[in-house]
Amino acid sequence: MKSYTLKRRKDTEEYHLFEGEFANNSPNCSSDQLSICKKMNKIESDGNAFTCFNEDQARKRIAEIGRQVCGVCTSHLYTTY
Repeated sequence: MKSYTLKRRKDTEEYHLFEGEFANNSPNCSSDQLSICKKMNKIESDGNAFTCFNEDQARKRIAEIGRQVCGVCTSHLYTTY
């Protein structure tokens, strides 16, 4: 199952979404090194808005934060395949 972590970039204070996977039936998760939009690396972060959220939780929290979240990262949560 996919997991999501939202990190704030130090220099721009914009939030970017990182995708990962939940560990086997555990609340723990991994996250990719690069954000979904590929514009932020984990090491450029100065903190997390959330970690290990599922897709629904991530959508709700990003909506609360608003325009400070990268639009490309946000749109990924609403993509249909």
